[in-house]
Order: sequence, then C-alpha cells, then structure tokens
Amino acid sequence: MIKGRGLKIGVIGAGVMGKHHVRLCSLLPGVNLIGLADVSAETAKQAAEQYGIKFFQDYHALLPLVDALIIASPTQTHFEIGLECLKDGKHLLIEKPIAANSEQGEKLAALAKDRNKVLAVGLIERFNPAFQELQKILRHEKILGVNINRFSPFPERIGDANVIQDMMIHDLDLFLALFPHDAIEELKASGEKVKSDMLDRVSATIFLHSGIIVKVQADRVFGIKTRKIIVAAESGLIEADLLNKRIYVRNLQQIAPSLHFVNAQDQLTAEIVNFVKAIKTGSSPLVDGEAGLKATKLAEEIEKLC
Repeated sequence: MIKGRGLKIGVIGAGVMGKHHVRLCSLLPGVNLIGLADVSAETAKQAAEQYGIKFFQDYHALLPLVDALIIASPTQTHFEIGLECLKDGKHLLIEKPIAANSEQGEKLAALAKDRNKVLAVGLIERFNPAFQELQKILRHEKILGVNINRFSPFPERIGDANVIQDMMIHDLDLFLALFPHDAIEELKASGEKVKSDMLDRVSATIFLHSGIIVKVQADRVFGIKTRKIIVAAESGLIEADLLNKRIYVRNLQQIAPSLHFVNAQDQLTAEIVNFVKAIKTGSSPLVDGEAGLKATKLAEEIEKLC
C-alpha cells in the first residue's frame, strides 16, 4: 500500500500499447511517470522525449526509480521481465496475456501473492462500460444462451500470437466474469489458418453445468470490425455492442430494440486508474493475476482442440 504521494510508474515496451500507456499515465493525477524502457533505444527515446521522461534501453535501470511498472512488451518476454520486477518488489500491470503459457502465469501469480504485490492483467474489455452495464442487467435475468463475437480485418502485421491469444482471450475473460461459479462440463472448438501460419479463425462452444451454452468466436480475417455479446434470456434478447459501447434490449413485447446504454468512457484509462487505486489502497485490481491465469488456461484448452 502506498499513500500520500504520487505513484512512481515506469513502462516497459514502446510499441502501440506501451505508447498508449505512457500517454495516459502522463495525464493522470496521482501518477508520477518516470520513464520508458525498450530494447529499441530509438523507439523508446522518441516516445520518452515527447512526454519529458527518461528512456532506457535496459529495463533493469528503471527498476530502482519506480514503485510500479506496466509491461507492454511482446508476450514471450512477459514472464522473464515480470519475474525480475516482482523479485525487485514492484507492483505490475502486465498487458494480456499474463504470459506465454499458464505454467509461467502461475509462477507470476504465486510470486506476486508471496511478495504481497499487486499483479493486474490488461484484459481491457472488463472495463468496457457496455460490458459493465450488461453485467448489471443480467443479475435480474435468467440466461438461456450467449454468443460472443470478436471479428476484425486481417492486421497489417502479425505478432507472436494466434487469434486465441491475440483476440479471443478478451472474451474468454468476459465469459469467466459472467459465469464465475458455473462449471464447464464440455468444451468443443475448431479453428483454421487462413492468412498466416497461426490460427486466424476459431470457434469455441462451452457447455456449462447449469445447461447454458456459450459460443465464443474470434476471426481476424473478417471484413468488418465487430465486438458483440448477444444474450438470449427468458425476457428477450440483450445485445452489448462493445465496440460502440451500446446496449440494445429487445423483450418479448417490443418489435424494435431499445437503446439502453451509451457511454464514451475510455477503458484503458479506467484500467490504469484501477491499478493505481489497488496499489494505493491495498485492494485487489478488477482483473488480477488469478483472472489472467484462468483466461490463459481456458485459451490453452481451446487451442488443444483446434
């Protein structure tokens, strides 16, 4: 727990997400952004100079200067960097996934717990206001089935992850948040490589003990960008448009759906604020290491079936 002063934060990784974290941390009250580290000195230096912070080619030099770190480096580096940071007593926000595999994720979660450090995982859709409103609505509904779709056009550059780790893992985390106490009885999945040498399109069907069936689909070779959760409930259909942050409700008495919710809240800002609050108050972040680990384990089970 850290009280009474600005939290000293550093960012590791100067890619797209790392730069977003730097930009937002530079604006947040109660946060003292110290520096940015990246193996590409030129990349880190340019971004650091833009925000008036220090840059480092070796992240180890950043460790003595900060209370907490945001790791936005490639997935394959999460474990090694995360381990070093936790051993040095730093609180961590690790971009999704928590690590390259669940074995590594378990070690990170265990070490954070042992050192009494906050470990948050950047499964950002948990902070999507449309999802948070959906959770509230569903508390009063009997759910019959759920469809979760995350589609995108083919990206210009493919990183080190297939579509499960790159995209679907967000929705696996949302599924686990919606049904935290409902056991999975059966899991079916299929996938295909379309434009890369990794899985580009995956569909998973999850059969729950309660009888609810959840279908999760991710496709990064689709024509348009779509992020939707469609819930069939006894009262009707509820659709959360995560991309446009809207909810539509169509009950059995309505011909046309009603627009239920619109909010332009920036979820990455909300994620960082939640991380900082957890450190300063000693509370648990909304998406902690255990949540990140559960999503990774489910992702691995689906990948085995594809």
